[in-house]
Amino acid sequence: MFSGCKDADADSRSAIEKLKFLNFVRALENGSTFHYFTVIKVKNLNSGEIKEICTSGNFVSGALHRELNKGYNSKSATEVMSLVNARSDRYFEFSNKEALENISFFDYDPELVKSVKRKYDFDKMLKKIKEKGRLSMGFENDEEMKAFAHALFNEGYLSGENACAGGSLIYVSEKDIKEKEQRIKKLIELNENFNKHKNKKI
Repeated sequence: MFSGCKDADADSRSAIEKLKFLNFVRALENGSTFHYFTVIKVKNLNSGEIKEICTSGNFVSGALHRELNKGYNSKSATEVMSLVNARSDRYFEFSNKEALENISFFDYDPELVKSVKRKYDFDKMLKKIKEKGRLSMGFENDEEMKAFAHALFNEGYLSGENACAGGSLIYVSEKDIKEKEQRIKKLIELNENFNKHKNKKI
């Protein structure tokens, strides 16, 4: 009986780790103004310090471009995403100060996650997600928001903030992601059809 419980726990942890990696990749591939938060483990090669950090996917991407000294074109973007897809442990090492600053390495406090979970009743918010399939929360500052997003991510839940509006952390469901993918697919198809029609006229 105990062996079965241990196996079930191991399977559950494995499933969450796979989901965390999937959400990590989603956060870095996301190109909209609604930025997804992700969690990575980072080692500062200059000091040896290691931190688990929550930041938006576009900031991680920017840090990698700086660390690898890559420009911002399709080729470099592909190279960066190849590296991302190879890091299932989400562990990175940086020596470039600008890259470290881009992910707020020097300012981020992982210990804030614990206090924010208590302050905003994390278990109650998880229950709300499970029961209603949605969650939108306001916080006193960006540090609290990232800390709460950190806690959500480590439980396998993706969340984000609209860079245009700001102020609220929003849970991103699988349904939201699929609907977004469908909208993007439709826009691509419309653009392709427009170009075909335009070329015929020429």
